Amino acid sequence: MNSNTGKCERPPYVYSSSSNTKSDFEYVGDDKSNCTLLIHNVQFSYSGVYKFRFITDVTGGNWTGDPGVTLQTADLKVSLIRLSGDGTLKQGDSLNLTCDVNCTHSSSQFVWSKNNEQLNTSGPVLHFPALTVRDSGNYTCTWKTNEASGSKTISLQVEGGKVTAGHILILIGVLVTAGVVFIVLILFLLEAVIYNR
Repeated sequence: MNSNTGKCERPPYVYSSSSNTKSDFEYVGDDKSNCTLLIHNVQFSYSGVYKFRFITDVTGGNWTGDPGVTLQTADLKVSLIRLSGDGTLKQGDSLNLTCDVNCTHSSSQFVWSKNNEQLNTSGPVLHFPALTVRDSGNYTCTWKTNEASGSKTISLQVEGGKVTAGHILILIGVLVTAGVVFIVLILFLLEAVIYNR
């Protein structure tokens, strides 16, 4: 730690030992050599440089940990981009689920899972060329680098083709017509066999 008497003398402080306010910042170090700050519920706004400041009652007894530690947070979003269809998701609609993160990292990996089971795909885009009811579920994109990770989930609900009374009547009509045609054909063949004897 460097002795830098002119640095970090004024707030803002994220943690002060003289304050008993509850916050997302918790000092878990000691008063000898461990200067660990634990951050709970990390927010995007917490990005920045953090330095440890040690202040004593002795004249000139102020020290700042320089250059400090940089915290970078990433905002992860999963968005649904429709390629076809509108309104409620239906069978046959086409869409992409896209995992967006606000920082780029050369070692970024994207892992997709459905209902907590990993899918055999990679990359930030999950493509559905033609949805089926079986595609309904909770999809999670997990973003990983060597230093950080995060995940977001989106729910898909795909409606299937509904069978109505009209559909049933049409099906019955087709089956009855096919049955009548089949019986007429059998009778015609029997008559032809009997006539040829």
